[in-house]
Amino acid sequence: MARTIAEIQNEILIEKGKQSSLNGLTDSLSNSKTAIWKLWINIVATAIWVHEKVVEKNALISRPHTLNWYREQALNFHYGMPLDPDSSNGMSLIWKDGSYQFDTTDLSEDEIEQAKIIKYCAVSEIDLETVLKPNRDVQEIFSDYFHNKVGVVFIKVATVKEDKISRIDVPNELFAFKEYIAKIKDAGNQVFITSDQGDNLKLNLNVYIDPLTIYINPKDIEYYQLKSLSRDLNDEEQIKLAAYELALLEEPLDTRNGSLILESEVFPVLDAAKDHLKNIEFNGAFVKTYLVDAVQKATGVKIPILKKVETGWATNPSDDPETLKDVTNIEYFIPNAGYFDMDTLQVEVNYIPYTFYRDKQ
Repeated sequence: MARTIAEIQNEILIEKGKQSSLNGLTDSLSNSKTAIWKLWINIVATAIWVHEKVVEKNALISRPHTLNWYREQALNFHYGMPLDPDSSNGMSLIWKDGSYQFDTTDLSEDEIEQAKIIKYCAVSEIDLETVLKPNRDVQEIFSDYFHNKVGVVFIKVATVKEDKISRIDVPNELFAFKEYIAKIKDAGNQVFITSDQGDNLKLNLNVYIDPLTIYINPKDIEYYQLKSLSRDLNDEEQIKLAAYELALLEEPLDTRNGSLILESEVFPVLDAAKDHLKNIEFNGAFVKTYLVDAVQKATGVKIPILKKVETGWATNPSDDPETLKDVTNIEYFIPNAGYFDMDTLQVEVNYIPYTFYRDKQ
């Protein structure tokens, strides 16, 4: 912040006191407010003040807009603010201190926080180097350039509804947010904004558990063991599995399977998987190894094995559900929406008693 004229004058006077050659400017006439040397101090201080104001303003308006700058502006978006009478596009934005800001003069802290609907934001772009590779056909380079939207700033946003991450309202809130970004973005920059429902995720795990800690109904053990096999089943095993699945139509698996014996309402494996997914940062990667590590730490778990991972983009309620894509062979991936929908999450666990210790006896 630029210094005031009085502050600059005071610093000049302090410096004057350090110069013995200026001690003569101390008589009664010299101390007058209209003394020549006092007037010159005022003139110089005013000139310095004007210069500092110009430099300060130039620094504000010339600051390069990085990806993090776009993220900060998105998180500072205020929805439903009172309209500014001088706004040409009906938005409550004012030009202040070298940038567009929302006028929150008459609003309380709670009202300001409620208006800031963007709770999560991720900004990214695709570098030109990703398509410029040696010995590539020119037409192929141009095709990849436009297909990958090189040079476009991608902004993913989400909010929180009922304590869960969710997309912002479409089209009302999303339209207003797009107008806001169009108002403040750099001229010529292309910005692609999305706010989607969380991706669908289905996990299948084989988990060897301590049967003294985690409950498994004995009648369900063989079914879990058959389901856990990664190889092709032989004829006898196929017949057994088919018989189990037919019987499950009449008598489903025990709903207590996987719960703690001493706390039947606690399901360590399911809770660990859900907690891990909730704690993945917005637009962060789902890493198979990290999920397995999280489940490994759960009470009663001996050996967790992630058998299968399937995912897919969310669809509108009126549309047919999208077939999930098998991504088991991919070590990590980023959900398209930036997060997973915890309401549609499916976690299938084959609970198998850990009895390997018997082989050591």
